[in-house]
Amino acid sequence: MILFGPKLSEVESRLFDNMRKTKSVFPEETQVIEFGLALMSELTQVTRDAVKDYRNNPNLVTNHNLFARNRQLLLNAYLCALSSSYGTQFVILRTVLENNNLMRFFNKHPQHAFEWLSKEMQERFSEDVQLRYANSKKSSRTFPPSVVRKGVFDSGKEKVRKEIEEFYEQLCNYTHPNFLGWQELVGKQGEIEIILRMPLFIPSNSDKSIGITLYLMQLSFKAFVETFREYLVGFIHDLKNWQDSYNNLIFRY
Repeated sequence: MILFGPKLSEVESRLFDNMRKTKSVFPEETQVIEFGLALMSELTQVTRDAVKDYRNNPNLVTNHNLFARNRQLLLNAYLCALSSSYGTQFVILRTVLENNNLMRFFNKHPQHAFEWLSKEMQERFSEDVQLRYANSKKSSRTFPPSVVRKGVFDSGKEKVRKEIEEFYEQLCNYTHPNFLGWQELVGKQGEIEIILRMPLFIPSNSDKSIGITLYLMQLSFKAFVETFREYLVGFIHDLKNWQDSYNNLIFRY
């Protein structure tokens, strides 16, 4: 199969070689991630049953949106992991973490969920909801990650918040100007550093990227279940199977 044409044959060859090596070294992990991606796609069907309650629950609307985003982001992150583009993957995964925290934040603070939505979306809610939440007159509001973390991990959860903050800062290091992800493209010819066309498969880097992907996928499921718990009867078996598979793997990381 040719993706890019003869001028990028080296890139294409490395891409497929990295994918083959990643799946070969991490067969169980990649299977669980793919199972999770398929399950995330199926779970969006739950929103069809929940839609009747959207008019009265702003957090259902916001979290439907955020979970669907994470489904696509995790798919793209997984493709980066397979191709050994770890730095790019971590840039994507930072947004997944932010979305997970936002989902939990909106479950705790429906007022903020309402304010996050556009004015047009707000007008679709029932009159009671608009009277209850529209008093701030705010719409399309943004919430900085630090504010969200403090809202989710409030008093009594400072230790968890600090751990999440440290994790978040590590992901940020792949986005900021000192971007660690650039290191994956640096190679050597003798004493000279060169910029590679395509990252190399490095087991230790892949191990880290796989573990973080699994962890953030688990957090996405957790936030979704927290939001749509009463609509999940038909998915309990698959969710439990995925969680059991996750539990059997994550101790390695």
